[in-house]
Amino acid sequence: MRIELDKNIENVLAEKYLRRDELLSEYATTDNMAIRKDAYTPKIFRRQFIRDCEVVLNLPLFNRYAGKTQVFSLLDNDDISTRAYHVQLVSRIARTIGSALSLNCDLIEAIALAHDLGHCPFGHRGEKLLDNVAKRNDYRFFHHVQGARYLLNVVKSDLSLQVIDGVLCHNGEEVLPCYAPNEKSCKTFDDLQEKLELAYLGKLNDTDLMASTLEGCLVRICDVIAYVGKDRQDAEKLRYTRFNDFSDTILGKYNHEIISSLCADIINNSLGKNYIRISDDAYDALMKIKDENYALIYKGDHSEVDGYSDEKLQNIVDDVFNLILDDLKGDRKIIDKYYRPYIYPNTPKVDEYLEENKPFPHRIAIDMIASMSDRYLLTFHEKHC
Repeated sequence: MRIELDKNIENVLAEKYLRRDELLSEYATTDNMAIRKDAYTPKIFRRQFIRDCEVVLNLPLFNRYAGKTQVFSLLDNDDISTRAYHVQLVSRIARTIGSALSLNCDLIEAIALAHDLGHCPFGHRGEKLLDNVAKRNDYRFFHHVQGARYLLNVVKSDLSLQVIDGVLCHNGEEVLPCYAPNEKSCKTFDDLQEKLELAYLGKLNDTDLMASTLEGCLVRICDVIAYVGKDRQDAEKLRYTRFNDFSDTILGKYNHEIISSLCADIINNSLGKNYIRISDDAYDALMKIKDENYALIYKGDHSEVDGYSDEKLQNIVDDVFNLILDDLKGDRKIIDKYYRPYIYPNTPKVDEYLEENKPFPHRIAIDMIASMSDRYLLTFHEKHC
């Protein structure tokens, strides 16, 4: 017999959560607003978006965050950020601000933990390489789109619409002074699927991607807050740059200063509002910080993959892509041995994904490559190509 929650305790918790919900902002997303494809009856202590957090934590690709690049690749240095560290930092910053704004911090955590599941090996550099492959097949690859595809169409997770929508709309490359749900936000799973199909064809602009919840909007800007200062910190640890190379803005120039300043600014300008806003002065300073990062870190040789030119990496990605395509047309030894068993524990959903994508073998090949960690891609290429 399974252990069940004591009824008296269940009543106590129900009253406790009711009081907590009453303290939420009128613009927050409550648990009873969760939209799912399949019915789910939540336990009192495992509410809708708490369940989403736990689902994300148990996804195979969540575990692979630890082997994926944030900015600097293939470095034997445990103090340099990986994708795993980044998503946790985004979650922490967003929950700090979200708590002050009385938003739903469970939803915030779920979106934050899931937001980079679509990142491929070698971060944004690898994203460009996979996009090159995709474009040759009349397709486009963007990590935020791939994250939503992974959740909706690959593992077919029963995450809420609000979480998958937040992943799709999180792209942190375009920074806005204000974020708010609008008429272009996804209201249904049909909306979400339609946007994915447009994104595959390169017909979806970033301006079309605004999260449907204030929590998702918050995660989007916190993605930026989490990396701009931390990337400087990592570059300084590796002696690629010095903090004196950067300007001292009103936000500061050190990671902790930037995080603290932007948290305070967003709370000052967003409390009790139906949007997430950055003040004009803070926005200008943030853009200056980003511009300096691009000039001194991202566009420099230091952010390249250690020992691998872009041309060499492109050849590796191309080789693996072609190998997988040939395998799909032939005996499927690669797909069935190295990909299929690790997609998702739910075999029927995996079968459904593979069947649905038979007309799109290039998508399956890109899905497989995107799921790999940095070193695994190189090892796989060395072994099989």
